[in-house]
Amino acid sequence: MTKSQLDRLRRLIDDGQEERFYSWRDWKRLSHIVRTRLDNCECQKCKARGKYAPAEIVHHVQRLRERPDLALSIYDPETKKRNLISLCRACHELEHPERLRPAKGAAAKPPR
Repeated sequence: MTKSQLDRLRRLIDDGQEERFYSWRDWKRLSHIVRTRLDNCECQKCKARGKYAPAEIVHHVQRLRERPDLALSIYDPETKKRNLISLCRACHELEHPERLRPAKGAAAKPPR
């Protein structure tokens, strides 16, 4: 990732608009490579459990907001582990419970 791209991404994050990153040409190219060539369009979490599910999303293991420098990195250079993995929608939702919204008209559950 270039310094210019990183600065641009950090501004988006500061403005609460990091979702705009996912429309960048570089992201679209890289996520397509990860999903199709590296992960064979298979959810990697399901595959690890011996199941099959088609991958729909490329997920940042190191969250974009926390590690914008790894936004376009397949591997984390510090840990040498994958930073971008392909997931099915269900597995991606489990990785981001903060994004789940209650169903429309559903009453909020009281805290326990």
